[in-house]
Amino acid sequence: MTVLLNATERKEKAKKVRCSGYVPGSMYGPGLEKNIEIQIKENEINKFLKSHSIGAKTKIKVNGTEQLCVVKDIQYDAVSNKPIHIEFYASSEDRLVKSKVPIKFKGNESLSNRNLVLNILKDEVELQGKLKDLPEFIEVDVSSLDDGSIITMRDIALPEGVRLLSREDETAASVTVASTLAS
Repeated sequence: MTVLLNATERKEKAKKVRCSGYVPGSMYGPGLEKNIEIQIKENEINKFLKSHSIGAKTKIKVNGTEQLCVVKDIQYDAVSNKPIHIEFYASSEDRLVKSKVPIKFKGNESLSNRNLVLNILKDEVELQGKLKDLPEFIEVDVSSLDDGSIITMRDIALPEGVRLLSREDETAASVTVASTLAS
């Protein structure tokens, strides 16, 4: 399900926007006539970012028009870790786009029960497809893996119409026996 974020076009500098409880951002891409500088209420962005990250699809409503976008970049404050700027790539649902999508590994508890550890080397995969076909994340089940198992990018199942751009032989994760420290 695509979330709708309400934005307004911004005229002020980013610092002034942040002081008034908004997060500045920008929208750009082939789905727009021109780049748009926007602002979104901080509490709305925080709620959105609890379950979404870079690569997430969303609709932005600005100037009375809804535009399908992908989150391209999020900048955070180094001290407070609050979002201070967010970029959205606007496109139509049928246009091909490239996006990095998070990989979520499930079944880790099954590995732990067998004294195995999942070593995550890559937590995202680069994909290309129509915006409507790109997933918010890719889920990989690791519950049945054994010691020495390796998951490469080519092993990751993709939705129909979505193409892998990451190197096929790149390792996403591996499984090893948990080490025990002698006391």
